[in-house]
Amino acid sequence: MAKGPSSKKNVLAHAQSPYLLQHVNNPVDWFPWEEAQLEKAQKENKLVIISIGYAACHWCHVMEHESFEDEAVANLMNNHFVSIKVDREERPDIDHIYMQALQILTGQGGWPLNIVALPDGRPVWGGTYFPKAQWMDYLQQIVSLHQKEPQRLLDYANHLEKGMQQLELEKSKDELDLVKEDLEKTLSLFNAKLDLKYGGLVGAPKFMMPTLIDLFLSTTPLEKHAHFTLEKIALGGVFDLIGGGFSRYAVDEKWHVPHFEKMGYDNGQLLYSYSSAYEAKPNELYKEVVDKTIAFLLRELSAPEGGFYAALDADSLDEQKQLTEGAYYVWTIKELEALGLLAEEHFSAYFGINEDGYWEKDQYVFYRKKSLDHYIEENQLDASFKTKVAQWEQLLTNTRDKRSYPRLDDKIICSWNALIGRGLLKAAKVWENDHYFSLSKKHLVFIEDYFLRKDGGLYRLNKATADPVNGFLEDYCHLIAYYLDAYEVFFDPFFLEKAAKLIHYCNTHFKTDTAALFQFAEEEKLILQTKEVNDNVIPSSNAIMAENLMRASVHLGKMEWLLQAKKMIALVGKEILDYPRAYSTWLRLALSLQETSIEIVVVGPKAIAWISDLQKSYLKVTHWAASKTASNYPLFKGRFQEGKTLIYLCKNNQCNLAYASLEEFKKNEALS
Repeated sequence: MAKGPSSKKNVLAHAQSPYLLQHVNNPVDWFPWEEAQLEKAQKENKLVIISIGYAACHWCHVMEHESFEDEAVANLMNNHFVSIKVDREERPDIDHIYMQALQILTGQGGWPLNIVALPDGRPVWGGTYFPKAQWMDYLQQIVSLHQKEPQRLLDYANHLEKGMQQLELEKSKDELDLVKEDLEKTLSLFNAKLDLKYGGLVGAPKFMMPTLIDLFLSTTPLEKHAHFTLEKIALGGVFDLIGGGFSRYAVDEKWHVPHFEKMGYDNGQLLYSYSSAYEAKPNELYKEVVDKTIAFLLRELSAPEGGFYAALDADSLDEQKQLTEGAYYVWTIKELEALGLLAEEHFSAYFGINEDGYWEKDQYVFYRKKSLDHYIEENQLDASFKTKVAQWEQLLTNTRDKRSYPRLDDKIICSWNALIGRGLLKAAKVWENDHYFSLSKKHLVFIEDYFLRKDGGLYRLNKATADPVNGFLEDYCHLIAYYLDAYEVFFDPFFLEKAAKLIHYCNTHFKTDTAALFQFAEEEKLILQTKEVNDNVIPSSNAIMAENLMRASVHLGKMEWLLQAKKMIALVGKEILDYPRAYSTWLRLALSLQETSIEIVVVGPKAIAWISDLQKSYLKVTHWAASKTASNYPLFKGRFQEGKTLIYLCKNNQCNLAYASLEEFKKNEALS
């Protein structure tokens, strides 16, 4: 049977999504997600295939090649189904619904996500990757069932729909007041799951999970393991030693062999985590990671418009011109010998060209056991070795640049840009790097111009060549957090006002009932309106909104927002205690509520300079506020005195007497 790209393009040719465009030449009659396609299915009494993935997804590519490029598969799908392709990054609301259905059906998840649904969109069956024969067999069974016993499928759909609705109801049902003892006991449950040899949690595959890292960094009992984990990740193959940036996860337990796709959201969050870790415990390895990752983002994901693209594909063309996972990144002995590198003393030992770095098929993924500084110290080398390593890396870079480059997902996504922006801003602040500050300011201007709608809402995607996609809660919560970060770095009330307006928008447009939790989507057009409460690789949008409400309430005097956040935490209290791994952001917030909130407020002509100095050492401060002039914001009221710069240390909004001297404040107020 014929296989490979068809000469005839399907209607996906009009799509803006790189993932959908990858399927343009499939013989499958794919359609984008539209109400019209469900109407078509109902009119023709056909079941619906909803196939969800993303451009950088390796197994999505495998299934496309094996099944969706095959004429026999296409005939089966075209004759009996209406087939819909969805980019999960473009429409995370659709992905949430059908991923929830899959997890109820199978207890598992992942991509490609393949769902068979009734003509009205209600799911009846699903799975992830299937080999061609298995995929066809399952589809034929479902077609037979639809023709002979349609009531059974209807019963499946009704049962599954009730299960999904019940899950949503339970998310806002009961409140649980959390006490410190219970939270600390819950935190201790992680001890049995810590990988003490390689960092992170035991087992494989290993995801970096910035949400867990940030939780561990914020808690004394687990802080040491957080640093250990960050070091192991940085030394492993999941961090691209040559080009910078992180792959999505490691397939093994020692962070060696990556699943090679590089996602904007991973790199943004890890920028933030490594910068925070350096702030608490300076480590040159962290600085190397941050600098190389920012260089990667600027070189490979930077868009001419000013934002950052979504991702790089795991696959690229190998020497045989076949799309192969990791082809751009791996090395063979033959290649390294041709470059003369294996003859160089210390090269193999430092880069892991031995059993440590071996992957498969004579291919190596660089794997360090020691950071550069530790390797120099252990081998009693002088500083010139750093120059030598830089030369090796440049040679490897020049060689790799000649290879076929991974495919680019050129979507510019609001939430992912906010995550990258937060990481960049954190790095600028920690290292007082003027270049990074400049990049942050330019990026914030881009955000304002590109994603903010005239009605006060947000776009998720805003491509000039296609219809924009409106924002989801994920986009709002991360941009609000970015604006709050920007305020506590630049102390420009503009950012505080932007954050406040977006919070008001969310409270108006993402709340459809009396519960404190927010809906994920603004518009209710799908079979289910979901509330995202559990963390994944990206933290729960509701958890970040709760954190935003807590932070903004202090600056704006909105105590009702603090109460709202506390109610949100109480609504997921049971889940926090029962499933801390999936609710790590909530656990971090709940623990923070048990501690005294510390605010440092500086008012007067030298306010910005003084607070910048204080931020270097007062790491346990919860909120920072500075103003050169009199201000009506609550933290500044009644505290401005003409011609003077004053510092206030406040605890839970109760402030001490003012200090008129930076030195006197440091002498008397030791917080860290």
